[in-house]
Amino acid sequence: MKYLIFILLILMSSLAYSSGGTASGTISNVYVNNTWTMVSIPEITDNPDNCESTSYYAIVPSDQNYSVLHSTLLAAHIAGRKVKFWVNGCGGQNGRHPKIVSVWVY
Repeated sequence: MKYLIFILLILMSSLAYSSGGTASGTISNVYVNNTWTMVSIPEITDNPDNCESTSYYAIVPSDQNYSVLHSTLLAAHIAGRKVKFWVNGCGGQNGRHPKIVSVWVY
């Protein structure tokens, strides 16, 4: 029985990234580099995966649908529309920021 509990604890700890949705807010700035795109939204501070910083939320070119996410973020910023995210893991500059998986635009 002890071994079963030990194995379950190990399996549960391997699922450490919890992912989750964020509040909504308006993008105040976009920071683009050749290895990531990051957006700052002061109203959003959600951090389900305990990344080092929530000053930005990030996507990276190797992400699936990077071009679509990048274009959506830019369009929302230009239009001044509110967004919210589903985030999973950490990414962006030095892997310090919540990593965007999907974007809702309001």
